Amino acid sequence: MVTKYERQLERAEEAKRMRKHADEVHAVGSRVPFWRLDDTGDEIMIRDLDGSLLVTFHGMYAPGMARWFELIGHRMAGMALAELIRASTGSAEHVPCRDAARKLLQEMKLEPKSARYRRR
Repeated sequence: MVTKYERQLERAEEAKRMRKHADEVHAVGSRVPFWRLDDTGDEIMIRDLDGSLLVTFHGMYAPGMARWFELIGHRMAGMALAELIRASTGSAEHVPCRDAARKLLQEMKLEPKSARYRRR
């Protein structure tokens, strides 16, 4: 049986790991260059602000991928995501969005997924 104190220690350790991951996301986001989407030609491209080519999208999913990058790929979006993760890491009994932040970190492969098997 797990005591209340042991649960508090587990939450504190999880919060500490999540803050470390938030710092990592922030560090990566701060190194990403500012860029713009260039869809004026036949191909959809991402260019840095000086005009140098960074990424070219091809195929039937190119417009969707470009839109996805437009939504989440900007430098400030990455740093705001890190702040959102950090804000969700309190060690109190109930912190809004902590589970969502944990799932996000798991999908980003920064936090391990639960090894428990659940029937659906």
